[in-house]
Amino acid sequence: MDLAGFFRSLPHPILAQYHDRYGTESDKAAATRAGILGFTDKESAAIAEGLIEKFGDRHWVRARLKEMPKTHHVALIGLLQSRGIAGGTWLLQELTQAHGMSEVLWAEVLHSLGLDLWVFGNSRQSPPLFYVMPEPLALELRHQFRKRLGLAPAKVEEGDVRLSKDTNYRHPVGFSVVSFLAYLRQHPVKVTRKDEVFKKHHEELVAFFSSLWGDSATEKVLEWHLDVVRELGLVHHRGGHLEVDDLALAEFLSMSARQRRDVYMTYFRRREKLLIWLMDALVDMDPEEWGQLRSLRTVYRRRYMGGVFHRRYVRKSYYLPPSGFYDPNPPLEVLQLAGLLESGLGPEGSYLRLSRAGRIFVSGEGLNQLEANAGVKFMLQPTFEILAPVGLPLKTLWKLGELAELKRVDRASTYLLTRESLRQALDEGWRRDQLIRFLAEGSQVGAPQNVKSTIRDWAGKHGEIEFHDALVVTANKERAKVLQKLLDDNEIAHAKLAPGVIAVAREQREELLEALRGKKLDPAPGVRKYDIADDPDKRRGHLHGMLDGDSEDTFDGRDEPMFFPSKSLVMLGAPTAEGGKEAMAQRGFRSGRVGSNAVGADLSIKPAAAGAGDLLKLSPAKTISVIKAAIRLSLDLDVLYPSTGDNDPGGLSRVTPAEVREDGGASFFQGHHHRLDEDIKFQIKRIQGIRLAP
Repeated sequence: MDLAGFFRSLPHPILAQYHDRYGTESDKAAATRAGILGFTDKESAAIAEGLIEKFGDRHWVRARLKEMPKTHHVALIGLLQSRGIAGGTWLLQELTQAHGMSEVLWAEVLHSLGLDLWVFGNSRQSPPLFYVMPEPLALELRHQFRKRLGLAPAKVEEGDVRLSKDTNYRHPVGFSVVSFLAYLRQHPVKVTRKDEVFKKHHEELVAFFSSLWGDSATEKVLEWHLDVVRELGLVHHRGGHLEVDDLALAEFLSMSARQRRDVYMTYFRRREKLLIWLMDALVDMDPEEWGQLRSLRTVYRRRYMGGVFHRRYVRKSYYLPPSGFYDPNPPLEVLQLAGLLESGLGPEGSYLRLSRAGRIFVSGEGLNQLEANAGVKFMLQPTFEILAPVGLPLKTLWKLGELAELKRVDRASTYLLTRESLRQALDEGWRRDQLIRFLAEGSQVGAPQNVKSTIRDWAGKHGEIEFHDALVVTANKERAKVLQKLLDDNEIAHAKLAPGVIAVAREQREELLEALRGKKLDPAPGVRKYDIADDPDKRRGHLHGMLDGDSEDTFDGRDEPMFFPSKSLVMLGAPTAEGGKEAMAQRGFRSGRVGSNAVGADLSIKPAAAGAGDLLKLSPAKTISVIKAAIRLSLDLDVLYPSTGDNDPGGLSRVTPAEVREDGGASFFQGHHHRLDEDIKFQIKRIQGIRLAP
């Protein structure tokens, strides 16, 4: 809803209050009349147009804000950071915790903003009261406070912050993940039925990757990598072992650097929805600036709780966060383990900022520098060792893992070509000439002559003849005549498709294979399969599905607007329940709901029950606040109270309160008991539940 739709949809009494506050003196009579008779359509349209013009003028809005005290600005910013809706008790406690003063004084500030019609209450869930800022007004105020809504940079010099070695990880994500998968491909890693890695293999993994991930927290980084490859479907369990999923890996490697970044983003969102928002908040600071962890916790807490209140009271979804939700910790560890965050200690505690890799990751510019730099090549040495530095294209890095044994990992990992690794590569589809060409083109210094000759010797005749899924047999030029003669001698039915290309009957494959082995021609044992769906560049598998479905859950999406029906807004009155006008729920032209900090437990009841007014077990002080508000507003109470005498069995009773007193250190109130039809004195401490009667 935009600003025009907001003012045009307002109930006439609230529109009259706006007009009375911001209209011209000549039209006050019309506003007064509307409080009794209502506006005509023509009058309401004219007043709405005038308000649209004023509130749409950012210079006018800025002038109104300049007239306010700084405390009003702080309260508005707190509500904006909470996404425009916050529980009354929680918001007052939050402002007190972050900025000092008492809850009573902050209640006065918020209700002063309510009198100016910048902040409203809710009519459906009262008690408890929720402070609400309509989205059209919030949009205008966000523009005015845009520099103060995010994380403010700390005033420290670069040398004042000492980097922490225990929480800063420098491993590049793509390089690290592919190296991890190469290790899993070459080393059997056993897992239990509960998806836990066996202790022996866990210790081997920790020791192997300590050079790349650091000695201090290798186990944490290992768990992070295990979680990533499982969540992305890059590994699966087979026979009690972790095995690489070839199809998912081919899809992952065929993606562009930006697509892989988006896949990681999807993983982050699944782990914690506010991680994306958190990175946006950090990237708004300059690269050299640091943010205080204390300030980030404040901003994060408000955003988090705003999401909770949004789910509970806007989307009507009953949601109870885990324990400790009043002061949640920002999910920094996931970003730290991914190497996207830097942290350190300074003059006023902990500081943090996005690392260089983190800024590239968020902006999406220069992603190739992180994991797929086409200018980086590996180094093939005469000793058959291959050095693979960070920045090597991930496809090339994985191919090295298919050809050679992964010996060490670091900023430049070490692979070793052996007879066994070469023969395994040939069995899986590599061919001698293809392998030599890959090494020669991918190495900075080409392929040494001794490596080429040794590879030819190790390969021998392996794979010179190979089978295909369509039972088309191919042979290189030197073996074409030998193959043809063998087919004729064994009387195997066949068709010559081209020189060195023969088609045979499917059921004769085993017979032909044995005949070739008998002649020691060493055919390739596998069968090549050709299917357009196997083309990794054209396949849209699980990872693409993650990207396509990432926008389905927008509970805490960055662009999701807050919407609260304008007809449900409540105009706020005086700050406390002990005096003055209370929050007015405009039903016709009567008022009658309690608000402010009189009632707590903003998150303790379901929305539907709250709308009906659930019985609340409150402290004596807040119980007195409810009773005084009911007396002032001429409302009845439902009181859950033990028996008051022989003729009263106790239970839930409707009571009209008359006065609150203190006698001998105990508090009680006098009221008319409807069921007994007599005046009764109720002790406050014995009240087991209370609510405003409907």
